[in-house]
Amino acid sequence: MARRSEITGRKPRATAGHAKRSKIPNAVSPIIEPDPNAIEPTVHGESSSSSCAKATPIRGSPVPPAMFTIATFCIAHHISEAFYFKLKSQNLHPIEMHLGSRVFITYESAGAWRKAREKATPRTKPSPSPEAA
Repeated sequence: MARRSEITGRKPRATAGHAKRSKIPNAVSPIIEPDPNAIEPTVHGESSSSSCAKATPIRGSPVPPAMFTIATFCIAHHISEAFYFKLKSQNLHPIEMHLGSRVFITYESAGAWRKAREKATPRTKPSPSPEAA
C-alpha cells in the first residue's frame, strides 16, 4: 500500500526510478547462453564426489621442542613473565641455558625447579573437619 509522504511524514520506501531498473536476465533466458565452465552451486545435504576429497595433512614438527623459551615456560607453568623475572631476582628461577643471544630452559631443569619449589613449600596440617568434633 502506497503512503503519501506529505500525510505520514515518512519517506517513500521505493524510489521513483526503482520500477525503471532493468533486472538481470535469467540464466535460462534465450538472451544469455549458459557457460559450460561455470561452477554450479551445490545444495546443502547434496553429496558429490569432490566433497569427499582427503584433507590436507597438518604441517608442523612431529617432534615436540626439547626446551622452553622463557615465554613458553611461563605459559606452561601458569605464571607471568614479570613473576618469572621477580623469581630470577630472588635467585629462585630454573637453570637457564644460553645459546647465542637466546635463553632456553630444558625440561629437566624445569622439572628440577618444580621439585625444589615443591620442597620449599611449607606443609600445613589439614584442618579438622567439623564432623570429627
